Amino acid sequence: MALFVCGYIAAEKYSLISTSALTDISKSIAIYLHDEKSMHRVLAIDLCSRGYHIWQHYVDAIEILRALFTLATSSRKESISTQNVGPQARLAVLHIAASNTPLFMTTLGLDILHPRNVDHRKSTMQLVAFLIRKRPLVLYPNLPRLMEAVVKSLDPNSTASREAVLDAATEILGHVVKTFPTVDFYMPNQRLAVGTSEGAIVMYDLKTATRLYVLEGHKKRIAACSFSPDGRRLVTVSLEEGAVLVWKVGSSFASFFTPGAPPRQGHGGSDPFKTLAFNVGDAATMSIAAALECVRFEWIAERSVRLTIRENILTFST
Repeated sequence: MALFVCGYIAAEKYSLISTSALTDISKSIAIYLHDEKSMHRVLAIDLCSRGYHIWQHYVDAIEILRALFTLATSSRKESISTQNVGPQARLAVLHIAASNTPLFMTTLGLDILHPRNVDHRKSTMQLVAFLIRKRPLVLYPNLPRLMEAVVKSLDPNSTASREAVLDAATEILGHVVKTFPTVDFYMPNQRLAVGTSEGAIVMYDLKTATRLYVLEGHKKRIAACSFSPDGRRLVTVSLEEGAVLVWKVGSSFASFFTPGAPPRQGHGGSDPFKTLAFNVGDAATMSIAAALECVRFEWIAERSVRLTIRENILTFST
């Protein structure tokens, strides 16, 4: 009862509480959160959600997050109780992800790349899939970093680990490609293209879990990208620039002699194969949330692509 009263007061009026009291409250929350037999676990989860921005200064903030990650993804029957901690923990994770995004994303990346064990990595990936479905805008600014962590988790040099997380990683990639038009995956040669807010495209090879090269043509945020049906072209669009860029991304004989370099585009320099300008007026001005819903590429032939921007439909030859 004391933790209930003090915790809720501190979450709302922490400036009135002494440092020593805040430390005691934070430590009590951490203890209850990690105690599987405690009847106050749900209370600790709720207080984490309400006051995480306060408690993080007095206890190990990353360990608190990791405890919530574990509770949020636990589906074992013996874990289920009348306290219903799973749904409560998932709500807390969503709230903390939105209000403490930098620390949250750092922890998420660390737990994918350096998990305590394979099961821990799998549960973290399940959490990522949950966040993509529920809070895609929280992940969006950190999507390139998150994708890099997922790709590295598939390192073929660690065969047991790769096989253990392959299903979870595949699920994440499916959700990401479906949700974020800035990411596309070409299954036949296992290439993953990830657009960034700086205008670059990072290309990965999932077979080797490595970054292949970076395509730098746009100077503004990329709104969408898409592989052609044969995987030999990649188109990218920046609404702020009013430009579609066409890139040659198929393997060539020359690429064997220049690993890590983008494929030759048919001319000197690093310019894209084609630059196609367009103007749809005010329709191109939209929020990131709107862009996730209103901007899409659709291939209508091997070298012909349709770009939809709200109600505007443009067709380009690649």
